[in-house]
Amino acid sequence: MAKATQVKHILGASAYAARAAEIAADDDRSVGAEHLKRMMHRATPIVVDVLKRFPTAPDGGGRVGELIRVLDADLRTLTESQRSDGAASQGEVPGTR
Repeated sequence: MAKATQVKHILGASAYAARAAEIAADDDRSVGAEHLKRMMHRATPIVVDVLKRFPTAPDGGGRVGELIRVLDADLRTLTESQRSDGAASQGEVPGTR
C-alpha cells in the first residue's frame, strides 16, 4: 500500500542535497530553489509516473521536509509535454521561482 511517508524515499536525496547547498551558502534559500529547479529538469517521465502513485508528501520534517513538499508538488504539476521534453525545458518550473 502506497503511503505518503514513502515519498521521502523518492525525493529525499534531492531535498537533502538542496538543503546542503543552502547551508553551504549561508542558508540562502534561493540556492536550494535553484537546486530543485535542476532536479526538475532531470526528472524522467518514469519518476513522475511513479511519484503520482503515492499520496502527496507529508507535513513535517523541517526545511528538508519543506523542500520535499515543494519538489513533490512541482513534479506533480508537470504536463505530459514538459515531461517528455526533460521536465521543463522551456525554462519555467512551477513553484521554484
